[in-house]
Amino acid sequence: MIIATMLSGLATLFWLSLIGYVAWVFVERSRHRDRKLRISVIVGILVLALLSSALASSIVVIDAGEVGVVFNAFIGTKETPLYPGMHLIIPYVEAVYRYSTQEQVYTMTTNPGTEQVATGAMQDDSLWSPTREGLQVGIDSSTRYAIDPRQAPHVHNSFRNTYVEVLIRPTIRSIVRHYVSQNTVTDIYGPKRREIQIAIENDIRERFEKEGFLLLSFDIRNVNFTTDYAQSIEQKQIAQQQAEQMQYVLQREQQEAERKRVEAEGIKDAAITQAEGEAEALRLISDALAKNPNLLTYRYIEKLSPNIRVIILPSGTPFILSPEQLIGETSESGK
Repeated sequence: MIIATMLSGLATLFWLSLIGYVAWVFVERSRHRDRKLRISVIVGILVLALLSSALASSIVVIDAGEVGVVFNAFIGTKETPLYPGMHLIIPYVEAVYRYSTQEQVYTMTTNPGTEQVATGAMQDDSLWSPTREGLQVGIDSSTRYAIDPRQAPHVHNSFRNTYVEVLIRPTIRSIVRHYVSQNTVTDIYGPKRREIQIAIENDIRERFEKEGFLLLSFDIRNVNFTTDYAQSIEQKQIAQQQAEQMQYVLQREQQEAERKRVEAEGIKDAAITQAEGEAEALRLISDALAKNPNLLTYRYIEKLSPNIRVIILPSGTPFILSPEQLIGETSESGK
C-alpha cells in the first residue's frame, strides 16, 4: 500500500512538473524572452510520469479480511482470486474488485434493536408464515455467513454487490417458510425447535456453498404469534397454572387427611395398649388378692401416716387393729 501510494504521488509530481514546464515557457515568451520548449525535457518528464503511473496502477495491495477479483478487459474475470498481500496486475488492462471475507450477519426480526441494525438488520424484515395447521407465526432469526475466498470470482460474476438482495435474503426466507409450513406451532415453539433449526441450517449451507458462500451459523432467536393466538396461549397457561395450584392444594389436603388418620390410629393403638396394660394390672392384683387375702389389709396399713392419732371409721366397719394395740404403739412412739 505504501509503495503504491509513493508511486502514485511520484507520478502526480511528474505530471505537475510537465505542466509547470510548459506553462513556464509560455510565460517567458509572453515577456518577450527567447524561451523554447525542449522536446527532450518534455519527453523525459512524460516518460517518467507514464512509467510511475503505470507502476502505481500495476501494484495492488489486498488488505486482511479481503479478497480481490481480477477482471481483464480481454479475457474477462480471472479464476484465481488475489489474497491479502501485494500483487502485480497489467495496468490499464486489468481492474481489481475487492470483496470482504469477514463475517456478515443477516437478521430477520420484527423489532430490531440498535445492535441488530448496526449488523445489517432491516427496520422490519420479519418473516410471517403459516404452520401446518394454518396458524401464522413470526420467526426471528440471525444468519452468519461469509464469502468463500476461493469462490470470489464466481460471486463477482453472478452477483457483484447485490448478493444480499439476490441470494442471501430470498434463500433464507424460502427455506424457513418451507420448514414452518411442514410443522405445527407446538413443534416450532416446543421441543422440536432445535431439530427444525438444524434442518434449516443444513439446507441453507448446501445452497450457500453452491454459490460461493460459507454458512457460519443459523439461529432461531424467537417465535412470535398473532395477538389473538398469544392471548389464547396466555389464557391456557393461566388455566394450566390454576389447575396445577388446585392439584397442589388437593395433594396437600390428602396428605393432611392421611396425617390425621395416622395420628388417630396412633392414639387408638395407644389407648388399646393402655387399656390392655390396666386390665393386665387388675388381673395381677386380683390374682394376688386371691392368693393372699391379707395383702389388702397390709397395703391399707402401709398408707397410714406413722404419727396418726385418731382414726374415724364408718359405723359398722370392723377394726383392722384393736384399740389397745394402736394406743400401745402410739405410746411407744411418743417415748
